[in-house]
Amino acid sequence: MAIHVTTAVGGYVRVLPHMLRHYRALGVESLFVHVNLLDENDPILDKVRAVCEVTSVSVGGLLWRGNPDVHRAVMARHPDDWFIVADQDELQEYPRPLHEILESCDRRGYDFIEGTLVDRLAPGGVFGEVDPRGDIWEQFPLTALVTTSLLGGEPRKVVAAKGSVVLHGGQHGAESGRGCPLEECHVPVHHFKWTAGIVERLRARVDLLRERGLPFAEESERFLRYVAEHGEAIDIRDPRFFAGAVDMATLREVSDAQRLVVLAG
Repeated sequence: MAIHVTTAVGGYVRVLPHMLRHYRALGVESLFVHVNLLDENDPILDKVRAVCEVTSVSVGGLLWRGNPDVHRAVMARHPDDWFIVADQDELQEYPRPLHEILESCDRRGYDFIEGTLVDRLAPGGVFGEVDPRGDIWEQFPLTALVTTSLLGGEPRKVVAAKGSVVLHGGQHGAESGRGCPLEECHVPVHHFKWTAGIVERLRARVDLLRERGLPFAEESERFLRYVAEHGEAIDIRDPRFFAGAVDMATLREVSDAQRLVVLAG
């Protein structure tokens, strides 16, 4: 049984070294890393190549809704293999050894596994710098529900899937295959997005979306309004964020409720 990682990056790659080390330690055998450039002179390509081998490159700005075409192109070439599908700032935490879980899924006829985003914050909720050599868990020790509670984003994601499975944009669901029940395996997806420079990055994203007449800016705009009112930090005293108190039961309850809101919208 082969296990791969497929990811697509662009613009910000400070978490990428941590992400690659994390999945290699889980037993992943190969990495497919796609880089999307804003233009031909985008320096991000050299930054990624300094960290790992680049599998493919595209030019033309951000890849919207989680790069489904990038992942499909890679996965379709290996339909019987397993793929961890993760953004560069997502570190999935499996409850048992990864090979053991995927072998069990094969025996039971499950084609994909779901998880839920758990945002990670620096002490005090500030947007801390990422040290590529230090322990990222110590740098961002607080668990919280920022994506769900503040942005109103869809928190559930497909974290691993057979290559034959067709994923929705953002990996928020699957168009084919049989999913492993959450009761058997529910994976926290630790989300290291709230780092130094996040305000500038999301402001640039909103400007670019507006310039190109594209949707999807609502989540970023909610965040920008929040920092305009509260300063450049997440208020970890706000009970909406469950800062430091995210357990799997709370995670599933909140994410299920938010998923209904997102689907209804």
